[in-house]
Amino acid sequence: MPHDETETLTAAPEPAAAPSPEEPAERIYFPELDGLRFIAFLMVFLFHGGFPESMVRTVLGRTAARALRENGGYGVQLFFILSGYLITTLLLREEARYGRVALRAFWVRRILRIWPLYYLIVFIGFFVLPGLDGQLGGPFHRQLLRIHLLPFLVFGGNWSMALIQPAPDWLSILWSVCVEEQFYLVVPLFVALVSRRFRVPLVLALMAGSIAARAWCAHHYSTQLMIVFNTFAQFDTLLSGVLLAMILGWNRDRPRLTFALRILQWPLYLAAGWLMTWPHLGHGSILHQTWDFVWVWLCGVGIVIVAVWGKGWLRSALAYSRFVWLGKISYGLYMYHEIALWTRDRLMNKLPWFPNKTELLSIGALALTIALAAASYYGYERRFLQWKRAWTRVPSRPV
Repeated sequence: MPHDETETLTAAPEPAAAPSPEEPAERIYFPELDGLRFIAFLMVFLFHGGFPESMVRTVLGRTAARALRENGGYGVQLFFILSGYLITTLLLREEARYGRVALRAFWVRRILRIWPLYYLIVFIGFFVLPGLDGQLGGPFHRQLLRIHLLPFLVFGGNWSMALIQPAPDWLSILWSVCVEEQFYLVVPLFVALVSRRFRVPLVLALMAGSIAARAWCAHHYSTQLMIVFNTFAQFDTLLSGVLLAMILGWNRDRPRLTFALRILQWPLYLAAGWLMTWPHLGHGSILHQTWDFVWVWLCGVGIVIVAVWGKGWLRSALAYSRFVWLGKISYGLYMYHEIALWTRDRLMNKLPWFPNKTELLSIGALALTIALAAASYYGYERRFLQWKRAWTRVPSRPV
């Protein structure tokens, strides 16, 4: 990430030392954003058919059900905004506290957070599920390995999906993790290598470049895949979170902003709700393919601002303890939900008919997703998260 040109910022040669007792570390943690992570996951779950549309329509109404069926996938953009904002906030706080960013410590922390679960899902997706389907070693499996295995092993699976063909559902969800990992190679350099006065102009220029890349893809490719899975076409969403962190930082004591949000939050909710009801958001004309993503991240950034600095019903709802806990395991929720849906679909075909079969199996799929994510977090991922402590310079969410 960027840094002041008067400072020398290099990778840390050793794990970061803890602050002295006289100068305790300030924890950077916004529980409301964990609640927002759960909402982002729920949007993606519904977009992937987690519940039948008739069931969603009964609870939320016809308009909301159609919007989530068509546009719920933009929950991934909300994940991107949160990642950009929180990662940059921690790096800026680290720079303010220590005068430099420890690059190696940052990348080790990312490895310990992302890689263990990612590679577990890669193994399950390439070998376990095809084996359970009786396709291990068959033509489909051989083609899957030939096209996608190496790219996914090096976090480039989004490119094999964009340039060749999409992977099965239980693997295709990994495209967003690949994009974020590529982003994590770049984002700390903004703080570590760029002077403070050049950071915002550079981020704005890169965002403009991302929008231009999306326009170029929309003009030259007939398929939406080159936009959806293209790292460069998605970078403006991630960078919008970076920009938010650079402008507003982590200080929650902003009374003028909090006061303004009492009024401004309502037009924002209306705009976000109206946007999500657009038919086939991000599809169609070159104009829509280019700019609809911008309207999405503008609304998403606004929602994050309200969640962090507002004082109203949204912040209170997102801070609800159950939502916060589900947000804490949201990485697992996202990674396991297609496996749970795969299980539901197989049971749908094998079990005899019984009343409300589709609805009950769908509820079971959500319950299985939560159970798998919780078991994974407490029994597997947390072992690696505890190792992060040796490399942590600014504490964030408690493990």
